[in-house]
Amino acid sequence: MLKTVLLSLLALVVVAAAIVAWSYWRFAAAIDDDVRRLAAAASRETVIVTEEMLAGLPPVVQGHLRQSGVVGRAIPTIVRLRQTGRIRSSVEASWMSLEAEEVYSTDPPAFVWRASFPSAGLPLVTGRDEYRQGGGSILMKMLALFPVADESGGELVAAGLMRYLNEIMWFPQAYLGGNISWRGIDDTSAEVTIADRGMTASAILFFDGEGRLTNFRAQRHNTATRQVETWETPITGYGELDGLQLPIRGEGVWKQAGGDFAYIEVEVTALAFDEAALP
Repeated sequence: MLKTVLLSLLALVVVAAAIVAWSYWRFAAAIDDDVRRLAAAASRETVIVTEEMLAGLPPVVQGHLRQSGVVGRAIPTIVRLRQTGRIRSSVEASWMSLEAEEVYSTDPPAFVWRASFPSAGLPLVTGRDEYRQGGGSILMKMLALFPVADESGGELVAAGLMRYLNEIMWFPQAYLGGNISWRGIDDTSAEVTIADRGMTASAILFFDGEGRLTNFRAQRHNTATRQVETWETPITGYGELDGLQLPIRGEGVWKQAGGDFAYIEVEVTALAFDEAALP
């Protein structure tokens, strides 16, 4: 009798493990399909950044682009990067480790962010955030089976476009795209606006005396509070990625009545443009 019970329990464990493994595979395959659709829709036109293209920009933005090293480089059609870091859901919540890969297209603006949150070596939660074809959505699953966040449309569309605008900092050649406009504010800041499919998103970028980006400030929908709040992404580290001088460490901060809430810290560990493979 005991042997029968043990064999039954073992069979249940094997079946459960198989279901979880299949769920991880299926979820990963679905995200792969989103990435393929993003890449298939991307423009393949090659545009090389020239010094003349900087001429009409606010001087502080010209300085930033020169400091980044974009002159002579192509505006990428596809961008791939990897991130590590940590994230939390509230001031009281514990930090969770974060590992992510992200793929962007610059024309049209789009991204697919694939993330996992390892715990004791196992990614208990995996997820996907995307802005693609003018739509925004987020899907997070426990064990790739049970949704813990599943939203699309509505305010996520505007939030997704704002996130995309923020993350152009990692491929600043795209600041020269035809869908981007600039307004100078002073010697250390400028307002940038992106347009896509009838929508716009605007933010203020701040720079230091060497032309490096130091902060990004905008009004963005917070999915946790369901309110539009001031959102900032201060830069905490710079480095070289694919020959460009870029922000590599930073955090996301909600400016709230009760005080600043830093909810994510990330570091970009690898970046590649167009068909180049990540190491």
